[in-house]
Amino acid sequence: MTDARSTPSLIALDWGTTAQRAWLLDHVGQIIAARRPDQGLLAMTADIDPHDARARAHAYESAFWAACGDWLTANPDLPVIACGMVGSAQGWSDAGYLTVPAQPKYRPGSLVPVAHRAGVVHLVPGLRIPSADGIPGNVLRGEETQIVGALEALGDPAGQLTLILPGTHSKWVRIEDGTVTSFATAMSGELFGLLTADGILARTAAEPARDDEAFARGLAAGRSRHGLLTELFGARPLVLDGLLDPASVADYVSGVLIADEVAHLVRGTGPVVLCGGADLSRRYAQAFAAHGVEPTVLAEDVTARGLWQIAFATGLQEAS
Repeated sequence: MTDARSTPSLIALDWGTTAQRAWLLDHVGQIIAARRPDQGLLAMTADIDPHDARARAHAYESAFWAACGDWLTANPDLPVIACGMVGSAQGWSDAGYLTVPAQPKYRPGSLVPVAHRAGVVHLVPGLRIPSADGIPGNVLRGEETQIVGALEALGDPAGQLTLILPGTHSKWVRIEDGTVTSFATAMSGELFGLLTADGILARTAAEPARDDEAFARGLAAGRSRHGLLTELFGARPLVLDGLLDPASVADYVSGVLIADEVAHLVRGTGPVVLCGGADLSRRYAQAFAAHGVEPTVLAEDVTARGLWQIAFATGLQEAS
């Protein structure tokens, strides 16, 4: 008798701005295989006219088959679900949004199908806060699936909590009794990439080498009264004065950015939960410690579990 836990049941993708993750899941949502191709939206569509929808769709289909084609060839009838920027206006097809406040509960008909050469990929809608009275709203894609997976991992907790999803565009999600009531976005990850790839700090830096002491120094600087823009430039004179190794500039900058983000967004709204890559979550936890906060840390693979939960709730995946 075949063990259902080793039998492929679903292909799930988290396809964002800078990265793509793909999982082959079994009938209980466990990961059979995982891949992380370098096929984020920015890299994949860099040479494509943003108004050329046909070329963009072709690029997405090609990247999808490069990542998952052999899984589909071996299992032609597998359903496919995807979240993230793949469902944005710049993605494969626009999957739309649910409006906050909202429970991230997806039902049959919630997913947006997009055809590929051998079937359909089902896209998960994101979450949005509409702009009103001249105040800008907010949007997220992909993180809604992390929310679903995180809430399940936490046992669907009652009361308030703050879920932080660090990344290129970090999300701070306020949740009350399973309902997303608001969220904020910090572009810390993208700003880090820009600062360390171009400009004066990039010229000051050398090939990065891990330096936790430089990161801690950046955390302290980021909490100072001088502000983010002043403390970021501080990396350059520190190098010129021989007080910071050029290879440690990236860690120093990371510390300044994360400290500033946490200082501006941390507030007492129940328990704090971090969900992301192990190293990045460790860095954020270190920044929280300065505010007397000890977050619960969840692995970023809760996204795969979230995708399985959504597939099950929408009828794309049947119970084993």
